[in-house]
Amino acid sequence: MGEIARLLPVSRPAVSQHLRVLEGAGLVTASQNGTRRIYDVDRRGMDKLRTWVDGLWDEVLDRFETLVDKEAAMLKTSELIAPVTKTREFGVGVERAFELFTTRIAEWWPVAYYSIHHDEVADVRFEGRVGGRVIEITKDGAEYPWAHVLAWDPPNRLALSWYPDLEPIASSILDVRFTPLSDEKTRLDLEHRGWEEFGREGAALRDRYESGWDAVLRPLEEVAR
Repeated sequence: MGEIARLLPVSRPAVSQHLRVLEGAGLVTASQNGTRRIYDVDRRGMDKLRTWVDGLWDEVLDRFETLVDKEAAMLKTSELIAPVTKTREFGVGVERAFELFTTRIAEWWPVAYYSIHHDEVADVRFEGRVGGRVIEITKDGAEYPWAHVLAWDPPNRLALSWYPDLEPIASSILDVRFTPLSDEKTRLDLEHRGWEEFGREGAALRDRYESGWDAVLRPLEEVAR
């Protein structure tokens, strides 16, 4: 273990603790050689880990393929419904603007009007990673997802598969970009598209979001001031 510890920028007790965890997980084996404790990679454990990682990547790539196919189908549709687009300028830097829209969403989102449970909503959580969710949390602790994160590139861009409904029949795509205009000024460009997924309801739903996003972004502008 001493040889391993010399190669790492952490204390010997910390190295020892991590090695015990790896041993308990079946990723390394330990044997005693006099006063020395020898650690070796457990090939069987590593094979299981690799199988798990391979399966994880299969799931990620399947989701990506689904999204690409969905986008391609939308572009081929002869009756595309125009996306909802909104542009706003905020008097804050791009990092803060991105933070306000995402991890601090609960500070401004008007849940009383734009949520699943309205006055019963106690919090809104934004999980900042690809595959993360946007979730409303009611007063009794129940969680209801609004969206899944498709793209996450702070502080420049995020994209969501958007479906804030108890029983969603489809999802649209919310694409939001942040452009720094100066150290203390940021432009937000929001595009909400994919209404074709909702069939005959798509056009009417798109029209509701046209005015809805104006109402939703208004308190964000106030917070950003």
